[in-house]
Amino acid sequence: MKFRIIITLIICCLSIGNTEAQQRKLKKADKYYKSLNYQKAIAYYLDVLDKRDLSSAKIKLAESYRKVGNMNETAFWYGQVVRLPEVKPLHKLYYAQALQGTGKCEQADRWFKEYAAEVPSDQRGQLLVNACEPATVNQFKSVGSSYYRTQQVEDVNTGLDDFGASFFREGIVFTSERDRGAAVRRIHTWTGNPFLELYYSEIKQENDGFTFGNPVKYSFKINTKYHDGPVTFNQAQDRIYFTRNNIENNKAGRDGNGIIRLKIYTARLENNEWKNIKGMSFNSEEYSVAHPTVTPDGNTMYFTSDMPGGVGGMDLYMSMLDNGRWGPAINMNAYVLGINTEGDEIFPFVHDDGTLYFASNGHAGMGGLDIFYSKNTEGSWSPVQNIGSPINSYSDDFSLTYSADKSVGFFSSNRKGGNGNDDLYMFEREAVDVEVLVYDKNTGEPIETASVEMNCNERQFTTGSDGRIFFEMPVDRTCRIEADKDDYAANSAAASTKTSKSGEKVLVSIGLDRPLEFQLAGTVRDSDGQTLSKADLTITNDCGEPVDVLQADVSGQFAFDLMPGCCYLIKAEKGGYLVSTENVCTRGRTASKTITTKVTLKAVPSEAEQTVVVETVPGTTTTVPSFPTPPARPLGFPTLYHDFNKAPVQELYQDELKIIYDLMAVNPSVIIEIASHTDARGPASYNQKLSARRASEVVDYLKGKGLDESRFNATGYGESQIVNGCIDGAKCSEEQHQENRRTEVRVVGSSN
Repeated sequence: MKFRIIITLIICCLSIGNTEAQQRKLKKADKYYKSLNYQKAIAYYLDVLDKRDLSSAKIKLAESYRKVGNMNETAFWYGQVVRLPEVKPLHKLYYAQALQGTGKCEQADRWFKEYAAEVPSDQRGQLLVNACEPATVNQFKSVGSSYYRTQQVEDVNTGLDDFGASFFREGIVFTSERDRGAAVRRIHTWTGNPFLELYYSEIKQENDGFTFGNPVKYSFKINTKYHDGPVTFNQAQDRIYFTRNNIENNKAGRDGNGIIRLKIYTARLENNEWKNIKGMSFNSEEYSVAHPTVTPDGNTMYFTSDMPGGVGGMDLYMSMLDNGRWGPAINMNAYVLGINTEGDEIFPFVHDDGTLYFASNGHAGMGGLDIFYSKNTEGSWSPVQNIGSPINSYSDDFSLTYSADKSVGFFSSNRKGGNGNDDLYMFEREAVDVEVLVYDKNTGEPIETASVEMNCNERQFTTGSDGRIFFEMPVDRTCRIEADKDDYAANSAAASTKTSKSGEKVLVSIGLDRPLEFQLAGTVRDSDGQTLSKADLTITNDCGEPVDVLQADVSGQFAFDLMPGCCYLIKAEKGGYLVSTENVCTRGRTASKTITTKVTLKAVPSEAEQTVVVETVPGTTTTVPSFPTPPARPLGFPTLYHDFNKAPVQELYQDELKIIYDLMAVNPSVIIEIASHTDARGPASYNQKLSARRASEVVDYLKGKGLDESRFNATGYGESQIVNGCIDGAKCSEEQHQENRRTEVRVVGSSN
């Protein structure tokens, strides 16, 4: 009994001792994690988890592996984290990115979509939601496979990090962790590897390719005991800009958390030595600025920073040189909307042609960091595009640089098949730069957010504010490029590089037409100009479309959509008014338009207006009815003017007679008088008979067309109603006499 009690006490003591030991290890792990010493934190968390299943340790272990770039372990541990009760949406995003970075895009797709649904405000999530869709993956894979040839720079790479190449003189300056032989070995606790230093390797081009000289430390003036690099140079290569840890007077400066931040420095080359090293005005103790690149004129710098006020982790910024002083840092989202995400945008490089390349894990890519670009054309930036495979891969791909003619360049990657972690890769490019401009055919203005698709690799683009997109095409190729935009008809053009050399440019312009749209906006009114409400409208056309019937509103307004290339007859009717018509045509119009029209309805004449007065024609014994003179050409009836002493009306006035018939046909209740007149020359009795014959010919025509003869009266007035004083004995011109030789059509009543 005593023995069992003693054994139990021993076991309890051992258990308490183990628990206390695990707590001490957990505290150490958390301490290392907080101080960014992820390698040591990983070791302690693994030890803790070997004894206990602790959610907080799993979460921090997964994040530690993510920080040191071990994607396989990141995927394994975040795969456990996403199934914990303590899981947060961001854990799902990191799990998706780790799966994608290890080539498991199909599994990652679910977690990308879950994150986007749970955090819809995160632009990064919305950009990545389709990153693992088969169409997206295939598009990225096919982009540059036919015109980029990549190879690892085996002569330079080591088993550690080698990255950030920049052309300098006859070779490259790059950043490396290779220095293991220093007398005093300094290790970066984040990775457990030596600090970064700058190296130079001379390049020679030979028949079978390029060879690289043995890397040597670049400059003892630039290299320090902490991180140095990467670097960039101005076009003359007498000014250097470089990243290094916050070192002033050989002393490290730390932020409030004890972290040595990154800063950008510059120096001038004098007598083959870098002198006058100065920090940039936007450097800070409290945040990092890094990875500078400058335009060829040296007046604009792009860099990355996690300064307050940004979008995500590291954002792209720019600063401009003004009177010898660098201006404030401006977030690049002010110029290229959406270029910065909640992720990291780092390692910018600006080429002489205005294209800004950068690496990002917040835009849709193939996995890890991908390289993207946006081109500046006279202050207008193109939408961000993924440069595609083989430059990009499932792994981290970053720090791209081109030669001036873009025939060769370098980038860095931790993809499979390399020597170590991050390796330098060289590429040769045989491609033509293509610029596509999409514009409005009618106005000539560029069209923003037009969709552009090329049939060679089914790649899709969206135009920027200047209507442009930019991409690369292999030489000796012809592709069909189609552009489309809402409210426009799609159009396409061919882009050919058959006669182009690598590095040259091809411009393709695609004009889009808006589909012609016409609308009729009309008003129904009376002869005094007052609007008439609720008039009935019948609209017919000559394009074979159905007849449309509608009604004007209480204010006399009506609207109707018109077809292009058609002519319309608008007939308006209202009780107490004579029918009226108007003609409208869209045929021959080349621009969309709202066509306005006014339809005037004349009131049916009152009984007083229909009273007949009997007059005696001077010089004869004939009496004829006389009507008050109506307004000129009521209902649009034409006036027929006759030649001297001629009566054949039907032969000479076919068009005018048709108009009279059409107006009578659409106004079936109208009663008219056909009144013919002559000039004063010749005997009055003869003129009386002549005018009667002319009026009768009009009647005969209308009767022959099927109109009821009770609807019109034919009257010959002879020379009894001269309109201009050209009576017998007056001296008048032929034109003045012509005014009197006329046949008029007057509305005298209604059968309603």
